[in-house]
Amino acid sequence: MPAMAQSNLFLGWHVQAGSGYQSVTPSLTDYATNGSSSGYYTSSSNSSGMPLVVGGGYTFALSERQVMGVSYERNLFRVKPAAQNYYDSSSALKSSTSMGFKNQAQWSLTLGQLIRNGSMAYAKVGYASLDTTNAANNFSLDGYGLGVGFKTFINPYQFVYTEYNYTQMTDKTIQVGSDSFKANAVGKSGLVGMGWQF
Repeated sequence: MPAMAQSNLFLGWHVQAGSGYQSVTPSLTDYATNGSSSGYYTSSSNSSGMPLVVGGGYTFALSERQVMGVSYERNLFRVKPAAQNYYDSSSALKSSTSMGFKNQAQWSLTLGQLIRNGSMAYAKVGYASLDTTNAANNFSLDGYGLGVGFKTFINPYQFVYTEYNYTQMTDKTIQVGSDSFKANAVGKSGLVGMGWQF
């Protein structure tokens, strides 16, 4: 075990920060009034922008070349609002609003494979959540997140990484007075960043 600890730089605590590009696509469907379908629907545009994702976690060894870790990440920036067009049952435009997102966060379980002593490819899965902004009645969504990435050390305590993430918020029924609708969202992001190992 001492030899493995010396060669595997990824063991222990880490913190990291990254940025890049992301998009979030909401879906608002199944509009109803007093439980009866109204036939109304929403056409949603992508909300996109540059995130600032900070996180930290702990990694332990499964074998000489495999590791597992637990991490928490949060986007400190909001995703800028995008258009939401609301149509009636005859497809006539009734109103146009906008919706953005904030408080994007994820708890993840990560499995990594060392390629060489200072580099690792990894995959992660976890619980994801976010809140809406700019809507007439804001709400929260949760679901799951998946990701793949690559990390490599530039010195014994500092690494750089690149990562692709996909999140799927599960259907949630939103009630506003006598009206209701189902909401979910899909998020995608590509990140590059830097981290520190302790």
